[in-house]
Amino acid sequence: MKVTSTEFRKNLFRIVERALQGEFVEVAHKGRVVRLVPGDKPSKMSRVIRRDTICGTLKDLDHGQRQLDTEMRTSWEKKWAAPKS
Repeated sequence: MKVTSTEFRKNLFRIVERALQGEFVEVAHKGRVVRLVPGDKPSKMSRVIRRDTICGTLKDLDHGQRQLDTEMRTSWEKKWAAPKS
């Protein structure tokens, strides 16, 4: 991330927080560049992003997909069968 000194001043805390999370931050000021580097290196686990996951067997996933297909087909058929004005 590269920002101007004006943008850095406006968003100081947000930019410093990003640098603390391990993001490479450079601030350009009067033709020179200043880099923000955290004093201690954050652990890899601190940068992990929580994501929703699906746990189950292939059989479970296949069953869920078939169920979703049935629900979608039913919904479409209701819309298509609706009387036209």
